[in-house]
Formats: sequence, structure tokens, C-alpha cells
Amino acid sequence: MLALALICEIFLAADWYAFAAVIPFISETLQLDPAQAGLAQGIFALTYGLGMIVWSQVSRGMSARNMLLIGLAGTGLGMVLQVYVQSYGQLIALRLFIGFFDAAIFLGNMKLVIGWFPQARRGSIVGMILAAYSLAITLDFALGIPLTIAYGWRTFFALLAGGTLLVALAIVLFGRNGPAEIGVRGFAWEEPLPRGAAIPLSAIFRSRWILVGGLGIAACTLAIAGTATWVVPAYIAVQNMPVEDAALVGTLMGLSQVVFLVIGGYVADRIGKAFMIKFGTVLALLTAIAFTVATIYPMDFGWLLLFAGLSGIAVFGGGAIFSLLSEKYPDELATAAVGYAEVFGVVSSFLSPWMMGLVIRASGGSFTEAFVAFAVVEAIFLIVLVILARENVGRAGVVAPVATN
Repeated sequence: MLALALICEIFLAADWYAFAAVIPFISETLQLDPAQAGLAQGIFALTYGLGMIVWSQVSRGMSARNMLLIGLAGTGLGMVLQVYVQSYGQLIALRLFIGFFDAAIFLGNMKLVIGWFPQARRGSIVGMILAAYSLAITLDFALGIPLTIAYGWRTFFALLAGGTLLVALAIVLFGRNGPAEIGVRGFAWEEPLPRGAAIPLSAIFRSRWILVGGLGIAACTLAIAGTATWVVPAYIAVQNMPVEDAALVGTLMGLSQVVFLVIGGYVADRIGKAFMIKFGTVLALLTAIAFTVATIYPMDFGWLLLFAGLSGIAVFGGGAIFSLLSEKYPDELATAAVGYAEVFGVVSSFLSPWMMGLVIRASGGSFTEAFVAFAVVEAIFLIVLVILARENVGRAGVVAPVATN
């Protein structure tokens, strides 16, 4: 089940960011200007966020297996059609289509984790799943660009489409929602929470933990989107880095996220998850400060690589966030809570590069001011999380106090 979850997450992210990896090639074919290309990449987040809301609503009555199957089949179909796009309008329509079904894959994965793994191990498992997400983005650039140069971007998309549909077939053959479906009847890692099924979906929003999870995700995605978009241009403009080194820096930042997500997930299972979220936001703030310094002072290339290699600390608390939500809400609500919290991250990943770009334009090209703005927003997130993320109730108090906690 873990292998299936990792593969599903890899194709979710690969299908999302495949376009970003080969933008110059698609732009040349479809005659896109930079604004059109940027919108085509960013517009994905709109239906991904909408999908989070829709799939969160239906998650209580739909199995993880069915959510994954629907998500993979829909995404795979969209990727097949994307191979044949001939216009900008067709591209936008298919990006929106794929985004909606990608959300079902993500929430299906979270529900699969809840069904198969004990609370004490969910931080590690989710950390690995998020690491697979970052690894897929890195591979889009590392493998997708050479493949596109050799055979064209349509071939690259066709391979992703075929892989996505094969994973859907694997879900049909091997996907199971929990130990009961392999004959272990009555198995449970923990005692079920009393009256969990009677809790209304609206109870999610009467608990502060949805804000803690949402802001924690937003702090991570703010850092990911901001650094992925503006670090390389800043290095080129301020540090006079050769353009040829851009791929090395980008790949290093992606692999850094993989490493720190896995380590952070492991640590989250051994110390307080609320503390991990606050600590992770501190590290995201330090990342913003480090790159701000890199836009002020001339540095050797080795220092620039070091900053890129350590940038993954910004997502150190990623595994703890989703694990915390599954801990604070009963299983019947946990998947929906994850979906609603993820909307914060979608909005943050959409706004972060745009906000920094506006600052750069308004300041006449100052990358320093853009990264200062990045740091200020992370500091605000940290202050709010310090106030909200106080561990003063146990799991046993989740069900009854969920409306007032």
C-alpha cells in the first residue's frame, strides 16, 4: 500500500509540473507569450483547490481506492488529450481538467494512509509521500527536458499519460482500503473514537487545528513556490551565475526537499507535531533570510549551492502537518480536514511567486525587497502559529470538544 501511495503521488506531481519543465518548448509550438505560459502553469491551482473542497465533501462516503481510481483515470485521460493540444484555449481547458482530478489522488492517498498506518507512524509515512511529490518535480526537469529535446514534448506527455493509466490499473488490481479487505477482520491500530461517525463535517471549522494545519501548509508552500520561482533568476541577476548552472541549482533544491521531508516525517513521529509545525515555520523563515542575504552580498558559487542544498529545511515540518490533522480529528473527518487545510497551501503557492514578482516590478528590479517580503509573511505565519498551536488537549478530548477546542 505504501508503494502504491508513493507511485500515485509521483504521477500526481509529475503531471502537474510537466508543463513547467518544458514551458519553452510548448511556448514555441503553440506560440505562447510569457504571460500566457505563466497563466497556463498557475491556473492549475484553481481547480486543484476547488477539487480539494469537492473531494473533501465526498471523502466520508467514498473509499480511498475509489478516490484514487477516479483521480488517476481522470488525470490520465486529461494527459492523453493534452498530447494533442493545438491551441492555447485547449491547453488551459485541459490544465483545469487535470487539476480537479489530481486533488482526488492527493486526498485518496491521505485516506489510504489513515486506513493502513497507525497514528504513531503517519508522520513518517506522509513525509515519504510528500518527498515523492518533490522527487517527481525534480525528475520532471532532470528527465523531462532531455526527453523533450530528443523526442518532443508530446512524447514526454504521452509517457506520463501512459504511466498514470498504468498506476490506475495497479489500484484496480492491488488497492485495498484497510487490513479488513485482506482478511484481517476487526483489526484496529487504536481504539476507535466514540461517536466519531456522528460528528458533522462543519465541526472541522469549529476547531483551531484546521487553521494550524492550513497555515503550516501555507508556510511550506510559500517557501517552495517563492524559492522555485525566484532563486535562480536572483542568482543570475545578482550573483552573475551562468545560465548553464540553473539546472544544477534547481535540482539541488528539489532533492533537498526530498531529504528534509523524509527526515522531518521521521522526527514528527517522535516529538510533538504542533511543535514540529512551529519549528518548520522557523526554518522556512531562516530560508527566506538566507536567500535575502544572497541577494545583498557577493558570494562564491559554493555558498550559493549550500543555500540551495539547505533550502529544503523550509518543508521540514510537512509530514507533521497532515499527521497532526489525522490526530486531532476522528478518522471520519480527517481526510476532509486535510483537504480543506490543503486549500491554504494551494492559495499560498499561487500567490507567493506573484507577490514577489509584484515587489520586484514595483521596486525596479530589487530581488532583496522581494525576499524580505517573503520573510515578513513567514514571520507573520510563525507568530499566528505560536499563538494557535498550543498542545493543551489530548486525543481523547478531540471528539466532544471539537466544536469549542
